[in-house]
Amino acid sequence: MSDPSLDFYDRHATTYVEQGDVNPRLAAFLALLPAGGRILELGSGSGRDALAMLQAGFAVEPTDGSAALARQAEARLGRTVRLMAFDQLEAEQDFDGIYASASLLHARRAALPGIISRLHRALKPGGYAWASFKDGTQEGHDGFGRYYNYLDRAALAAMWSGGAPWSSLAFESWDGLGYDRLPTRWHAVIARR
Repeated sequence: MSDPSLDFYDRHATTYVEQGDVNPRLAAFLALLPAGGRILELGSGSGRDALAMLQAGFAVEPTDGSAALARQAEARLGRTVRLMAFDQLEAEQDFDGIYASASLLHARRAALPGIISRLHRALKPGGYAWASFKDGTQEGHDGFGRYYNYLDRAALAAMWSGGAPWSSLAFESWDGLGYDRLPTRWHAVIARR
């Protein structure tokens, strides 16, 4: 079965990677991790955030669900980007950090608790996961046909607290733009194993 979100990224990879800057919240996430720590990036997209992590001295394992985006990121990074769906994560206590900027928002709501459990299992004790989501109350598709789980802050908190036994959960919210350049309310979760 075809995935409309992955189809979009496969068709528009070249133009998609030309947009955006390094996430301004990345530095705060990296400050939580041990120097040179191992990071799993879910949804590397263009590879720009992975490159910033590498340049900061971290060991990064970049992944993406789109083959075309993975190729674009590989060209930028000069290394392999693993083609992987979120539910294919099988790691156990391998990572100091997991970074998912605007990627888990494409996971079906029904699948998200299982994915959150996989993230928890993949982190070393004391490790951190950071993930950002678009605000909303009803899952659906945007004007490009991409699926979004659209979670408000309360639903996001309930989803993460019910998905795994985190030692701490913190949330932040901000107003920004999406790929479509429309005003977007964003939420991020910072979860510690």
